[in-house]
Amino acid sequence: MRSINLILKLVLDYFLALFFLVLFFLPFLIITLAIYFIDGSPIFFTQKRAGKYGKSIKVIKFKTLVVENLKKKPSKLGIFLRITRLDEIPQIFNVLKGDLSFVGPRPLYIKYIKLYNSNQKIRLNMKPGITGWAQINGDNNISWKKKFDLDIWYVNNFNILIDFKIIFLTTLFLIRSILFYNKIKKNRIIIDKEFNGKN
Repeated sequence: MRSINLILKLVLDYFLALFFLVLFFLPFLIITLAIYFIDGSPIFFTQKRAGKYGKSIKVIKFKTLVVENLKKKPSKLGIFLRITRLDEIPQIFNVLKGDLSFVGPRPLYIKYIKLYNSNQKIRLNMKPGITGWAQINGDNNISWKKKFDLDIWYVNNFNILIDFKIIFLTTLFLIRSILFYNKIKKNRIIIDKEFNGKN
């Protein structure tokens, strides 16, 4: 049954990627122009992350950081893109390439792998995703331990219906974050500590 669900997941990723390429074409173009004229080039930001089984992959996002006083910090446009998650639209190309799925544990830094215990390594058994079970259950407002617990639960209990649920709730989050951006920006609390193997 799991193998059937994995095949369905692969098919879903492919067709959703094509669908979202069309759906987000105009927002993609608008954001590209906005970054170019407001924050300047480059438009995109790429970074190596851990893919399935720890394989190195290059994840692409819209640029959200600018250099001010020799320090990198999120621009006003970058903060908007981060809160609404619109900075992750380019990751559709990662899905088409086969590096990412729409749903799965988020791709973390490769350097974290050596800090994983045997249980935490389970999260590497599935292709990382643009969104995931941890993202709809607290995201950056929960501890690393909680994130790993949620990721491992997803890997161990995966079926295509859970993916549909996560995609649906992520869509609601995206709409809500755009409609209520100012309120969310004012009230958000972010736990932004790097994973150290103990937290």
